Amino acid sequence: MAALLLSWLGWALNRRYWRRREQLYRAQGNELRDLRAQYDALIEQSLVGIYILKEHTLIYANQRAGEMLGYPAGELAGKTLADLMPPEVAHEIIASVSRRHRDSIIEQHYVLPLLHRDGHRLSVELHSRLTEFRGERVIVGVGLDISARLETERTLQLAATVFENSSEGILLTDADGTLITVNPAFTRITGYTEDQALGRRSRMFRTDHVGQATNLQMMQSLAEHGHWQGEMFDRHRDGRLYPVWLSLSAVYDEDRVSNYVGVFTDISRRKAAEDRLVFLASHDPLTRLLNRDALFRKLEDICLSGIEQSFAVLFIDLDRFKLINDSFGHATGDDLLRIVAARLSSAAGDHALLARQGGDEFTLLLENAGQRAAVIDMTKRLLEELSQPVTLENQELHITASIGIALAPEHGKDAATLLRHADTALYRAKDAGKNTFAFFTHTLHGLSNQRLALENALRHALARKQLSLAYQPQVDPHRQRLIGVEALLRWQHPELGQVSPVTFIPLAEETGLILPIGRWVLETACRQLAAWDTAGFSVGHVAVNLSAHQFNDPGLTHHLKAVLSDSGLAARRLELEVTESTLINNPTAAIALMTELKELGVRLSIDDFGTGYSSLAQLKRFPLDTLKIDRTFVSGIPADASDLAITEAIIAMAKKLSLSVVAEGVETADQRDFLARCGSELIQGYFYSPPLAAEALPAFCRTFDNDAPPVTLT
Repeated sequence: MAALLLSWLGWALNRRYWRRREQLYRAQGNELRDLRAQYDALIEQSLVGIYILKEHTLIYANQRAGEMLGYPAGELAGKTLADLMPPEVAHEIIASVSRRHRDSIIEQHYVLPLLHRDGHRLSVELHSRLTEFRGERVIVGVGLDISARLETERTLQLAATVFENSSEGILLTDADGTLITVNPAFTRITGYTEDQALGRRSRMFRTDHVGQATNLQMMQSLAEHGHWQGEMFDRHRDGRLYPVWLSLSAVYDEDRVSNYVGVFTDISRRKAAEDRLVFLASHDPLTRLLNRDALFRKLEDICLSGIEQSFAVLFIDLDRFKLINDSFGHATGDDLLRIVAARLSSAAGDHALLARQGGDEFTLLLENAGQRAAVIDMTKRLLEELSQPVTLENQELHITASIGIALAPEHGKDAATLLRHADTALYRAKDAGKNTFAFFTHTLHGLSNQRLALENALRHALARKQLSLAYQPQVDPHRQRLIGVEALLRWQHPELGQVSPVTFIPLAEETGLILPIGRWVLETACRQLAAWDTAGFSVGHVAVNLSAHQFNDPGLTHHLKAVLSDSGLAARRLELEVTESTLINNPTAAIALMTELKELGVRLSIDDFGTGYSSLAQLKRFPLDTLKIDRTFVSGIPADASDLAITEAIIAMAKKLSLSVVAEGVETADQRDFLARCGSELIQGYFYSPPLAAEALPAFCRTFDNDAPPVTLT
């Protein structure tokens, strides 16, 4: 019995032991499962991608790895390296993994390009370890997408490159305006080295030097808006003042200014060019005298002032100037005109207003002229001064002049009448034998009759087929290819010979004949372009000048439609040239008409650009395609620094406005090369060819070798 009791007791104790042991194991198992769940959650929720690679195939990837590459949870497992890498690098990486297994390389750190599920590339930084997993060698690693960081680094590197190589000065100050960083352009513009500048308070924040009103306005704008830009003056290290265009921005740290960033550029050349354009709006560039328009405005002001006063208008024309110009060349002719201008200015004194009308014609306005005898004395003094010999090209030249005089109010009470009567008197003086003067008289009919005869001849010129068109080539200076032509009107009179456009076109405009003549020019030019097409000779476009009368003709658009329809010419191959003075007379109406013409499909060009400053501010409003640089500026290239700067500025501005540029009046290779380097797409002028008859243009085109390589500009 005792043995049985002991046996039962042992069994009970043993059962109790095993039960407790089972409970302990169960508790430990639960704890292990909890730990495993926590570990799995930690792995899955990690901020970096975690993976296990067996040979070249993923057998595990956590949630972050899937998110990084655009795959749902669990879909990365089973993907091979070739699936996840760009084809051009996959083979190399697979070979590298094989070598790693072979050479037992335990630790590795590298950056690899991986493919996102949508196809874009990621730069992923990987840290991995070769280890054992379930009896097999695997690579366990973590990956971090560093694409954004690398892009930021590239952006910062680019910013640093821009900072170092920018042509604009860049500076960084603290909140008090003390310089803490400057770029090399800062030194080039200001003259101060980095060591000299850093630690000093920038002058732009001071109000005790030149431009203090601007600085006060700038500080107020920074305080209110966090930004300011405008023009101001700075002082170079050598002491001179120079204009800059400054853009300044505040940098905020939370709600407080921590720094200021400034970007500035020296605008001395631009200001000089603008001043030059302002000057040229009212002055002749060759002689620096007032131009015709400025004198006309002055004369109008006097006539409209309501003050009864006597004054004289003198038209001065050099005798035989064309002979000198043809014999010695245009450069010598220009030198002579400058000398004449200086002599006239000296003789007339400070109480007269002298202007150059154009060519070899000058106009003198004598206010408060008083008695006719005083006008005669002045006129004789002018003729005496001009008759003094001039030495040019090592030769002594003798020049004379003829002068026509109109008196106000005796010969007219408005500017146009007085100028016309002075012009009439001038021709009377020339008829009298030159080197003399003549007053206008109301019985003076000789020249008026001659003018009337010329007008009548012009009225019949169209019907009698005396008018023709010449075509001046417009050439691409880089490829040496004919791109287009400008149609130029010519008049061959059976008795008068070749009549200059300078003579008959103003007459046509005055009499209204310009409208029928202008229509004929449009029709003829378009038909000729179509005829060249039929003959297999390709000319890209034809440019036709529109006078102010044509531009303002209500029937212009209708006529253009008819011309294009009759000729079969595509509208885009017709370019209409309008002078900027025509556009700025009534900008609103001009824009409306130009928009209508653009809708028709024709191209629009602004001709003689640069001779009227008032159009600069309005230029961007006009729907233009092309800008033509006036020969006034081209003629001074490359000798005249001002013409170089102005031409360069005009071309740069045209490019900003997406306009093509044509330079006219080009006569030398130096001019062609400079204009081409600056960005002029087309060159027109005697350097390539004078205006040609239609039948001569194909021969001109054949002078270019179509297989020749592009020209290297010097």
